[in-house]
Amino acid sequence: MAQDKRRHLRLPLQSRVFIELVAPEIGSDDSGKLAQCQTLDVSRGGMRVTLEHQLVKGAIHQIGVQLPDTDKTFYLAGEVRWCLPNRPPEYGWTAGFALLNAGDSDIESWAELLAGMEN
Repeated sequence: MAQDKRRHLRLPLQSRVFIELVAPEIGSDDSGKLAQCQTLDVSRGGMRVTLEHQLVKGAIHQIGVQLPDTDKTFYLAGEVRWCLPNRPPEYGWTAGFALLNAGDSDIESWAELLAGMEN
């Protein structure tokens, strides 16, 4: 069995996620294009989501996560590490994100909350 190289424990937590697929143009009142999806599991450093859209490996997206039992939406930046079709394919896609330490994101409060859930 291959050794798991993840640094953080995965938690099987389902929550609503919004992924910005296309950012609005600067100066525009447009909201861009968002995809609503759901997490399958989360960790301090990443998440696995199921969604209707195929994502490009290596692309960086803005992500909004609404965890159950919290009133807060966590705004994060994530890089698509992989994206595979579900079986059967009409059930969309599953993608893995690595969360980035972006300056204007909620990555620190996200990591603190998830660290507390791991115990």
